[in-house]
Amino acid sequence: MSIAISRHVAALSVAVAVTACGSPSGTAFNPGVSGPMLQPDAASPAGVKVTLFNMPMAQTDPYDIALGASGYLYATQPQGTPYSYLWQISETGHITKIKPKLGYGFQVGITGAKGVVYFGVNGSGGFSLYDYANGKFKDLGLTVAAIYFLKRAKDGSVWFTDPGNYDVGHVVKGRTTLYTAPTKYCSPYGITIGSDQNVWVAEQCQTTTGRIGRITPSGSWKEFVLPTKNEEPPSQDGITAGPDGNLWYTVGLPRIGRITTAGKIHEFPLPASDGDAGAITVGNDKALWYTLQTGLKIGRMTTKGSATSYQVPTSNGTLSGICAGLGKTIWFTNTIGNQIGRLTY
Repeated sequence: MSIAISRHVAALSVAVAVTACGSPSGTAFNPGVSGPMLQPDAASPAGVKVTLFNMPMAQTDPYDIALGASGYLYATQPQGTPYSYLWQISETGHITKIKPKLGYGFQVGITGAKGVVYFGVNGSGGFSLYDYANGKFKDLGLTVAAIYFLKRAKDGSVWFTDPGNYDVGHVVKGRTTLYTAPTKYCSPYGITIGSDQNVWVAEQCQTTTGRIGRITPSGSWKEFVLPTKNEEPPSQDGITAGPDGNLWYTVGLPRIGRITTAGKIHEFPLPASDGDAGAITVGNDKALWYTLQTGLKIGRMTTKGSATSYQVPTSNGTLSGICAGLGKTIWFTNTIGNQIGRLTY
């Protein structure tokens, strides 16, 4: 199965694996566009401000974003755009391009630790896993069919999803083992490591309702069917390990889901005006933060299910990746709008 990717589609699955930053040469930019101070409800931070930073080059279309070392953020761009850069963003919104000169473009999720960045690069022979540290890129010596989203486990190994082949991959010391989803035509997209140290993925299923999959470190699968017929997770990084020990996920409906490590599911409705949630992360305030496509908003939900949304000050865009920055900040990408966003609370 092949999966078509377009920079004009919200579901394009491109990202970066990040936790390190050097001081690469390049030009820094800071074209900030400031949004209004919003008045949230009592369950949310007392005041929120959203700022957008324009990318310095046209058609960059940043997709995924992650926090690296020294407070820098890193963003990738989808395959098919004219450039193949990794973008470094400072806490104040200065944007620097890093030219890896590898493959044709990034298409991978976020992971890393201790000053090392992991990401997948699409080359002529498939996807290769690289790391980036101290301003240098390193080929980790393996090639697989595809690498979409990634997470690093506590033992230093890397897990990734390959939705086109229905696989979850595990990289240990340069060797890759693939574990295929047990339900036919179910594609894993988002991925995270749970409090139980198992790997959890959000699965889109072509012929049936979507699933949340759990994979043990040894590769044993168990799937949990979502409670609403035809409900499907997005093709974004739509699952995260919550601060309460549960897993939280998004679906193609106005709701946020919670699943315990034992597999018990509960879903919390969102206002109809918010629309479908996409990528999801945990903020330093221990709340869930997620992108909302309808009306271009960033959503926040407490672990009790209280939801609030905040307007992004633009009428043009598709919100894709999201992550927590340092302190009281949430960072996100506006792919079609060619912008990086910062929400402070």
